[in-house]
Amino acid sequence: MTASAIRSPQDFAAGAVLCAIAVAGLWFGRHWETGTLANVGSGLFPRLICILLLGFGGYILIRSLQHSGASLSGWAWRPLLAVTASMLAFAVTIERAGLVVAVAAVVVVGSLAGAPLGLIRLAALVAVLAFLCTAMFIWGLGLPLQVWP
Repeated sequence: MTASAIRSPQDFAAGAVLCAIAVAGLWFGRHWETGTLANVGSGLFPRLICILLLGFGGYILIRSLQHSGASLSGWAWRPLLAVTASMLAFAVTIERAGLVVAVAAVVVVGSLAGAPLGLIRLAALVAVLAFLCTAMFIWGLGLPLQVWP
């Protein structure tokens, strides 16, 4: 019986997922205009990110064949669902309820992914992030986003 070429199954799976996401991003963005560095198109940055992601994924895949590591374990469903739900909450609330409510939704729903923060720390985090997002995106960049409902 021969040993498996994969010495770190967890790293192999992570590298495969990163490569799959990168290839999907390159495929779905294949028609986006990239332009040049002097005249950047809307597809340049996503394409560069996908190429970098593919490189990192490939590196992790190759490393999983060379170095021993952890075996695959079960999925952490709670963080996966909480982070996904927080992104959906942002998408649903940003236009209807404004930036401050959307940031609050992301923070509150996303906090379910980890250890409980406590009400005071959670409220402080919402306040600080809502202020920073408003300062950066509304005042700094001048984006035409609704701040409040």
